[in-house]
Amino acid sequence: MNKKSIIIVCVELLILVLLIIIVNSNLITYVPKCWIYQSTGILCPACGGTTCVVNFLQGNFKVAFFSHIVFFVTIVYLLICNIVYIINLNKKKKIATWIYPKYWYAIIFVIILVIYTIIRNML
Repeated sequence: MNKKSIIIVCVELLILVLLIIIVNSNLITYVPKCWIYQSTGILCPACGGTTCVVNFLQGNFKVAFFSHIVFFVTIVYLLICNIVYIINLNKKKKIATWIYPKYWYAIIFVIILVIYTIIRNML
């Protein structure tokens, strides 16, 4: 491994450890509730996102998936991208570069998120 990939892995592991510590402590109770949901009763596009991330970090993948499906899929996608990126740092022949985010992925993400929010509020 080269020096750049070692630094990236160390920083990512540090961030992951800090997130796990925050999730497993009482600090997570200080996260504010969704003011859109509290005032209107309508689920915003991010409602359930915090629950998804917390349960994902605790290993409750089924609960995380059903808390916010779009966030769950996004987390898994970003983890896969990260792993591919770290592998490609150390290889001359790059693998799976098609998986790297493109600008139109963000457009597709927003469209899916809007459709998901509308369907979730209709049910």
